[in-house]
Amino acid sequence: MLQPTATMLLLLALLVGGSAAAQPTPVPEAPGVRHIELAEDGDHPAHEVVIRPGLTTAFRFHGAVIDRETVTLQGRERPWVSIADESILLVPSEKAVPGQRLRLTVPFKGDVEPASVTFTLVVHAAEAERQVEVYRQRRPSESLRAELREKDARIRECHEQMDRLHAGRKHPGGLSALIAAGHMDGEGVAARELTGGDLPQPGEALEVRTAWSYRSARRVAVELWLEVSEGAGPWNAERARLRSGAGEELTVLSVWQDDSVSTGAARRVIVEADSTKNVAHVPFVLTLWGEDGRPPVTLSNVTFL
Repeated sequence: MLQPTATMLLLLALLVGGSAAAQPTPVPEAPGVRHIELAEDGDHPAHEVVIRPGLTTAFRFHGAVIDRETVTLQGRERPWVSIADESILLVPSEKAVPGQRLRLTVPFKGDVEPASVTFTLVVHAAEAERQVEVYRQRRPSESLRAELREKDARIRECHEQMDRLHAGRKHPGGLSALIAAGHMDGEGVAARELTGGDLPQPGEALEVRTAWSYRSARRVAVELWLEVSEGAGPWNAERARLRSGAGEELTVLSVWQDDSVSTGAARRVIVEADSTKNVAHVPFVLTLWGEDGRPPVTLSNVTFL
């Protein structure tokens, strides 16, 4: 049983109030909001919600008052939880392990069905659902229209990406592509090996054996050879970020991997990003996330000649 303290409830009120002041748009309009309508779920056993250690996930309940004294949370590591009458703020413990599953049950006051809702909280190393809107009865029409607008925007983005991919097939590949696109100049491609303190230390679950950086007129790339320690299991790259100490972030164009990283065999991952000559000798931090919430690889002091 979770007992909210006065301090926790005050912090919840401040967070909700501060958000409303800074963001005048109604909550259902915010991008990336998860909507759950209990009236249409029937006997749905549980709703999976992705959470991340140290990152807040906010639950808001519409048409229901939480029975705060009977809220339960099961799991090996209990996250920090603040409960109000219609809201819950949850911050998973930093000790939570990716892949770990926690069961959160929220009972409601009154005799209206459903009497409660259950969530399966899935810990992820890099991702989290920041806001979950729960409707005990049918959702208002404005909330549905807002979600449709968000989905339409995502569909348009997917179509634009597909158009760019189809257009790319009409262009040459290899060095011919670099020359035709203006990414190659008289200086060719500058390369340097990243060594010493740049690489993560041995003994970690995922180790960088060697790494190289490359720069052409309008592109940069980082090549890493990775290997996992004994018993760590296969590792596959999912996405990457290149950010300088000044906060400049390069647009990552692709993350390519020749095969799953496994024990005893180093595998290559290449991250390519859009850039200009202004990045020469500027130190960047490369963060490379793995699939299924696997721990990320961080490579510091990545510089391009």
